[in-house]
Amino acid sequence: MTIELRLTEVDPPTEEPHRTIYHDIVNLPDPVIQSLTIRYFNHDDVGLYFKITGSGIGYTFTPVNLGLLATGTDTYANLDNFASRAKPTVAQLPNGQMGENITLTLTAYTDSGYTNLKWTFERVVQVIWINSTDAAFTLDFSNNFDDGTVQGWACAMETGYGSTTVAVTTGYVLSPPYSLRMVKVNAQSYMYERDRIYKSFTTPNKDSVYAIADIRVSCDAATGTSGARVIYVRNGSAILIQLGVQLNYAIDDIPRDRWIRVVVPLPKNTTLELQIAYEWFSYQASRYSYLWLDDFKIISK
Repeated sequence: MTIELRLTEVDPPTEEPHRTIYHDIVNLPDPVIQSLTIRYFNHDDVGLYFKITGSGIGYTFTPVNLGLLATGTDTYANLDNFASRAKPTVAQLPNGQMGENITLTLTAYTDSGYTNLKWTFERVVQVIWINSTDAAFTLDFSNNFDDGTVQGWACAMETGYGSTTVAVTTGYVLSPPYSLRMVKVNAQSYMYERDRIYKSFTTPNKDSVYAIADIRVSCDAATGTSGARVIYVRNGSAILIQLGVQLNYAIDDIPRDRWIRVVVPLPKNTTLELQIAYEWFSYQASRYSYLWLDDFKIISK
């Protein structure tokens, strides 16, 4: 293949691992907005101009011109508000779950006007919709922090310098009165910082286990002097989902000041450390970054 689209960090020629997009319909807006982080490759002998779009029953996609990619290279792109779809109704999710497919289409052109098409690559992606309040699911863990405690969550600094703390707050919440907030104060300028919150869980011995987390990130400095770069959700060191890229410094690669819902499958009958990490950049010292978590739960059936 001369161009390629992937949804993971795994390098070719290793086969792309299976990836599925998960949504929990509970308290989601209608229509549902889909954002996506992709990785794309130019295996051709010349530089090419790339475009990404998609198709699927009931979906509306916004094509994105990705620009020039040099020969023999690859890069990531975060597609914010890439697609939308009417939220499925409870009746459309028998037994609390429904599956469907969308097709992502990557095209490559020899000109900046995107008129001379040279290559096309398609990847079919499964989308699973769940209703976490359906009677088919068991609520195994629920952390809404409304008892005024961190409910077992801790924080750690992974890169950079400064201090990291975690506590409950009333500033931004989804279920009043509290949410969890991690605060990082950086001690040096021109540094990217990555910090995480984490907690250990033992998952039930059931075939389907999901973690559902509502996350919000921010920085106290404006875009141009800081950038919200990446959110990772991990099982220990294994990345379950990555939102955003590490290409830019003082540009937001992921949306700040917006609640983002993440749904990830977990292995059954396993003790694991679930980690949510946030990476950001600042040109200045003594700046703050924030990560909020609310209405976290693990469900199974």
